[in-house]
Formats: sequence, C-alpha cells, structure tokens
Amino acid sequence: MGSAVPGTLAPDIHRSVNIANSELQSSILAALQRYWPNGAVPIKTLPIPRCSVPDREPLPPLLTRVKLPEWASDLAPSIGLPVPAYAVVDSAGPVWSCTDWWQVAFWYLNGTAERAFEAAHGPIHSYSYRLDGWDPSVWECAWVNRIALFLRRWSARQHQADETELLGALPEVEIAVTHDVDAVTKTPSIRFKQSAFQGFNGIRKLAQGSFCGAQVKFRQAARFLFSGSDYWLFDHIATMEERHGLRSCFNVYGGRGGWLRSPKHILFDPSYNVARSDLSRTLKELALRGWQIGVHQSFDAWRDSELMAAERQHVERALEQSVTTCRQHWLRFSWKQTWAAQQQAGFKLDSTLGFNDRPGFRCGAALRFRPLAPGAKAGLEAVPMVLMDSHLYDYLALESAERYREMQRWLDEVRFVRGQATVIWHTHVLATDYGWSDGFAELLRLLDRGNS
Repeated sequence: MGSAVPGTLAPDIHRSVNIANSELQSSILAALQRYWPNGAVPIKTLPIPRCSVPDREPLPPLLTRVKLPEWASDLAPSIGLPVPAYAVVDSAGPVWSCTDWWQVAFWYLNGTAERAFEAAHGPIHSYSYRLDGWDPSVWECAWVNRIALFLRRWSARQHQADETELLGALPEVEIAVTHDVDAVTKTPSIRFKQSAFQGFNGIRKLAQGSFCGAQVKFRQAARFLFSGSDYWLFDHIATMEERHGLRSCFNVYGGRGGWLRSPKHILFDPSYNVARSDLSRTLKELALRGWQIGVHQSFDAWRDSELMAAERQHVERALEQSVTTCRQHWLRFSWKQTWAAQQQAGFKLDSTLGFNDRPGFRCGAALRFRPLAPGAKAGLEAVPMVLMDSHLYDYLALESAERYREMQRWLDEVRFVRGQATVIWHTHVLATDYGWSDGFAELLRLLDRGNS
C-alpha cells in the first residue's frame, strides 16, 4: 500500500494542537457525539487498547487492513478497513479487538499523515495527485463515521442492550448544496482556462485512441473560447432548487474585482465586485427567501487572516448582514494555517476540505467537526466537501450514465453513514456553453429522492 519514505519526519499532531494523548479519546467522543445522543458512557467502557504513536509518520502512510467481526461485517469492505499500521497493538485476539480505534479516528479526522507531508513539502492545496504513492482507499469511504457505527454496535453487544435504547437514534443525513460564485459574466480568464481544460481532455482522448472523442473535445474548446453566454443564473438556480424543496449556499467573492489588479489576480480570482447594486440586491433577496450566503476568499487569502477579514467585511457591508461561513477559492488550503486564519477572521464554518482533482473524503469523514489548529481558539467548525461538478465533467470527463452513477455512489456513502457533507456546483457552469445544467438537475433529483 505504498512504501514508506525512510526518515520522513512527522510533526507530533498531539503536541502541535496542545492535546495530550490522554485527552484523545475525549476529543473523538465529542467529535462523534451525534452518534450517541444518549451519552458516551457506554462507548467509553469498550476495551479498546492504546497504541504507541511513532516519532516519525511513514509517508506514504503505511496501512494495514482490519476486518471487522461477522456481526459488523456490513460496516467495512470484505478486505477490511484501512488503518495506520501502528494503530494495531501486538497482542492476542482478533485484529479488530487489538486496534486502537481512538487513534485511527483521530488519525483520519485530523489529517495526521497530510500534516506530516505538509511539514516536509508544503501544502498540496487540495490536489491529491501531489500525494504520490498514497493508497486512495483512505479517501474512498467515510471511515470515521463507519468507526462510530461500529463502536455503537460493539457497545450494544457488550451491554447486551438494544443499540437505539442504549445510545439513541442514529443521526439524520445532512448533505448541503453549495455554489461557489466564480463569475457572473464570461471573462477572458474563464474563456482561456476552460478552453485549455477541454483541449487537455482532447489530448487525453487521443492518447486513449479515441479520435472521435478527441474531435468532440477540441470542438468544445474552440466553441467555448469564442462563444458568448449568460452567467447571471441566480434565479434559474433558485427555481430549480425550489422544485425539490432545497435551499443552498452561495459563496461569493469578497475582493474588489475589476482590471486594476495584478495579472495573477485577474487570471485566478473572480472579476466582479459584490457591492455592485444588482448583485448585492439579488443576494439580499435570496437571503430573505432562505438561501445562505458565504464568503469565497481570494486566491492568496488561504493563510492571511487580515485579507480574509477584509473580504468578509466587504461582503457583509454589501449584504447588510453577518456572514460567517466560507470556502477558500480554488480550495487553497493548509492544515496548519488556513483554519487558524479563518478563526482569526471571525468565520464559524468552513467547507474547503476536499480535493480539486477527485471526489472523496479527504479526512476520511462525512462529519461537521471542530478542527484542531495550532494556537486556534474553539469556535470554528468544518464540514467536508466530497463532490464537485468539475470532478465529473473535467477531471473524470464522464458520460451521462457514468456521471449519474458516480454522483449516486458518493451520496449513497454519506447516507449510509448518516453523515454530513457538502457538494459544489459552480453557478456559471449552468450556462449553455458549459452544458452542465443537466448534471445539476440529476444531483437535485438524487438528493430529493434520498430525502423522500
């Protein structure tokens, strides 16, 4: 599952976030409290052994597969649940009973391996391909939630009690639709970026021997480069969502926009200003009708609390209301710096944690939780992003039937574990020159069906 790199130093996450090993169990019990609403006392009494945490985290992560007992076999694949090898204590008995499940849950939820990689190489800014040689199974399921379900079942057996009577009912599923508002008009930078992406997909089709497929992608690239299209789609999105009884969150850019910026900011950041009268008026109306508004921080704001605070204040002035939710633009993210900066800027909820180039559970969880950040005060919560429109259309380049199955797969995992997660559908991709509107309609139908 990937060979370890000798001598790769891992920061001791326990020390870096000021949490003692003795407090680790309490932190996980608190993070998963929605799975035991009647209280965690029965879970605390489970005979879970404690492992020794190595001074050096193997990178790529050195994993082993733990098969769950027959009475919990539905909670993990037949080959077992992937855990860091050091979490299995060398003692007699079935492997599942010799595993430090507190450490495994902590390892996933707090990104221990990624933090070690970031300390050695810098942040990956949400591109999984930079984690070369890592076993992708760590991102395939909401493992932390599955561990919670396993601990519930184990505890009920241990106490010879009905699971629901002992621990309470399972939580409700919470899947939030979000829109990152990257454009309200078609800008030259969008023409260039999306045409380049379509061209890249055309080259990939050629490499696969699909000449017809390559021609389609090259024609799409040329058409996108020169066509005009309407990106003012707020009413269209609201109408689609209302049909399914949904209210989403629009994350809007808090910078000043315009052309009087550096070439980098013109290329990578949105061009609009949220204070323009028609935009602020539209967002105010959406907020009055029940839609949520968040901040979409600029490309360079991922570690800059002052810039984040200024952009947040700009959005708040335009909307005349408090705004405390956010997602970083381009998913620019550092485990060490981003959440700490967001807290200092006054945010209460972040939904950045996910990958740009693939769907999945980056922290092995579909869970709204309080992230551990060095020097940060309690208050900020994070909820993962597990699926994005560009995963389906750009990176995976799926056809309609495949796209439907892929969306269903990830949504079904969140539902299976009774989890909490977000999905992204950018507003401008519902325009005719993208043609991604059908995919959004499919997503809404899947969400509606799961809630019915």
